[in-house]
Amino acid sequence: MTPRRATRDDAATLARLNAHVQSWHAAHYPEAFFPDPDPQALTDWFADRLGDPACTGFLTGEPATGYALCQLQTREPSVFSPGYRRLMIEHIAVAPDARRRGQGRALLQAARQLARELQADEILLDTWEANTDAHAFFRANGFIPRRMLFRAECSFAP
Repeated sequence: MTPRRATRDDAATLARLNAHVQSWHAAHYPEAFFPDPDPQALTDWFADRLGDPACTGFLTGEPATGYALCQLQTREPSVFSPGYRRLMIEHIAVAPDARRRGQGRALLQAARQLARELQADEILLDTWEANTDAHAFFRANGFIPRRMLFRAECSFAP
């Protein structure tokens, strides 16, 4: 299976495919995610992202049941660190009823090919701590943890 590149015309499809991802995130992290974002606003958001030349979307399945959204990030060298060209996989998801059929692997392969085309130094993605199924999938496909993000709630009540 070969993913195809998404266009702005696919924004509603990406918004539809994002629904189960959004609901999972809202269930596990209600302080950080809305359970039901406005469908038109979500479609507009994806259309805007797909209109950005540094952003590339991919779709798998017919009809589409998986997607990835990738962003080229660059930084010039600084006194603290060397510069980089990295491909950030901002979103990657396959509908629950379409999993374990190679779509996720195909999306990662498309991202790897894009990274080569863009002469990126690395590919990064992030995932929430509770998403252990995704962690296992990413590890099985050659990704390793790199850094951790810690959080503390602030309370200003006396």
